[in-house]
Amino acid sequence: MKNFGFGRRMFLRGVGGVTVGLPLLGSLLPERAQGAEQGIRRFVGFLTGNGVNMQRFRPSAYGSLDAAALADTSLAPLSAHVSRMIIPRGIHTRPVGYSQATPGDDHFKGWGHRLTAAPLDAETRLATGVSIDQVIAEQMNPGGRPALVLSVGPRTGSAVSVSSYTASMQPVVPENNPWLAYQDLMGLSGLGEEQLAQLVARRQSVLDLLEGEFAQLSRRDLGQDDRRKLDMHLQTIRDLEVDMLDGLVECQLDASRAAELSALDPNTIEFDAQYRSIGRMQMDLLALAIACGSTTAATLQWHNGVGGPIFTWDGMGHAYNHHKLSHGNTADDNSGAEIAGFDDMIAEIDTWYAGELAYLADKLAAYEEGDATVLDNCALVWLNDLADGRYHSFTDMPHIVIGGCGGYLATGQHVKVTASAELGQSEDAGHNQLLTTILNAVGVTADDGGPIESFGDPAYALPGELDAIKA
Repeated sequence: MKNFGFGRRMFLRGVGGVTVGLPLLGSLLPERAQGAEQGIRRFVGFLTGNGVNMQRFRPSAYGSLDAAALADTSLAPLSAHVSRMIIPRGIHTRPVGYSQATPGDDHFKGWGHRLTAAPLDAETRLATGVSIDQVIAEQMNPGGRPALVLSVGPRTGSAVSVSSYTASMQPVVPENNPWLAYQDLMGLSGLGEEQLAQLVARRQSVLDLLEGEFAQLSRRDLGQDDRRKLDMHLQTIRDLEVDMLDGLVECQLDASRAAELSALDPNTIEFDAQYRSIGRMQMDLLALAIACGSTTAATLQWHNGVGGPIFTWDGMGHAYNHHKLSHGNTADDNSGAEIAGFDDMIAEIDTWYAGELAYLADKLAAYEEGDATVLDNCALVWLNDLADGRYHSFTDMPHIVIGGCGGYLATGQHVKVTASAELGQSEDAGHNQLLTTILNAVGVTADDGGPIESFGDPAYALPGELDAIKA
């Protein structure tokens, strides 16, 4: 029998070098390793743009959260995870978003500052610092492999379409094609063109290439929970393949349609009618990558900050894209007419994104790790580029955290994190302190082995963590 060299996560290798990562199967780990394996903590960023309807996004009362507290808000779809949720209030963007002392317009600042807490380069408008997902990946991932960076919508290298940075002015362009991301995750990128073409033509599952390995694994002494977890993991892979090999990801909008929907680049390929379907494929892939240990840090970016799809599904019948609706105007530069009922439409979009976040949370929660789940060992963070999209505000940012990150975070609360009487302040509770808290929550350490004391450009970053959200 082969010796499965299980490390932090388990992998099977089959024909042509194809590999599949497996979820944590505690019954196959040495007893001394099981406790350590169950404590792996991760960061997942869920990134949207154009701000929110601030009046309807969050509950009004502070304190413990329950489903009733979310009932009349845009966060209602997340009620199943309310005990795992943190709604921090009073956070402002650092560097201060509306400050004229740093370069870039509001959307560029929102996208560039969001994960880096660093100012933009005056010429390129790219962030001048590394992002937290890549900091986590470099220190926590096997071999220091980069963080997983996925997107839904146009794929460009524009500064308003990237949030992940490996270094100053070194952005990571997110992968928007689930099939390409899947090939990389499953090791199919190592196959030759002929082998890959045969795989697709025959609709052969990557799991078929690993039939012998799975048969051997199934004969091992798996516990009931591990067997159920493995079956669920493999079924998810099957479901992904059925969808992707149906030609779904090959459907691309033509240039004229892309020009209408994207204010960034009229030549960018867009996924509009399939926005929801592609997004769910990406979330399935992200959950797989996190659960099988391919990465400890991942981000999913939904479109960009100066465009967005026209939402015409799930009961929405909008005629204008997300950016126009965020301004309530038929023109991106506010030179057009006011859009009747735009605030209701923004609330609909906010609620829809909350539902997609719930889908991702469900996926992560479905993987069990000891007495907890993958989600419990995550900081799943919804980050926007703006607060109120119409006014391009950067105070009382609508950030949401789901998951206690192994008990580091105090969940189930709607909490004010600023000492100021005003939520719309920019003196304390900088968003860089939220990033610092996340870094320490997942276990990143400073050069001296101690905790991270401050993340972001030292000229703008506030020291310390957000103590109000810590357990």
